[in-house]
Amino acid sequence: MTSISSRSLRVSSLILTISALTLSACATKPDRERPPRDGERQDRPARNSGTFVQPAALLFADMDSNQDKVTSQAEMLTGVQNEWESFDRNPSATAFSNWSLKALGSTDANPTFMSFDRDFNGVITKSEFTAQFDRLFKIFDKNADGLLDRAEMIVAYQAPMGRAQRGGESGQRGGRGGGRPPR
Repeated sequence: MTSISSRSLRVSSLILTISALTLSACATKPDRERPPRDGERQDRPARNSGTFVQPAALLFADMDSNQDKVTSQAEMLTGVQNEWESFDRNPSATAFSNWSLKALGSTDANPTFMSFDRDFNGVITKSEFTAQFDRLFKIFDKNADGLLDRAEMIVAYQAPMGRAQRGGESGQRGGRGGGRPPR
């Protein structure tokens, strides 16, 4: 029973990781820029918008032991205990880095080592580890019902729209500096 359950969790984790990487790939800047069309400005960077899954949300989704697509605080606490037990001892930055790569998909993923190591002594204690996940759970739990559903784990990001500058010729952007020199 245990091997089936852990195998199922690994498969679920793999599916969630692949889904998140696919979403991330769709939201990244392309390798090649398309050439500008006639009349297009070249000095404005593209704005990226979309929906994203934070690495900690992937881990919370993986902690959904009854697979009802909702992670309760009890499931989170059990999941955090299981993650903690994967360490041999209080993890240093190197051990945490290995865990972060495996559990979150990247050594640069949030939460970072420093967000766990609250007393900045170079190791993470079980209480620091649990407290950080408790803080994150509360942040994700937007309706404060003690449950994380998938919608609460998704972050919608709308790229900021630039604001028009005053000045310049009628109908054009412009003003002080930053524009193309007159021809």
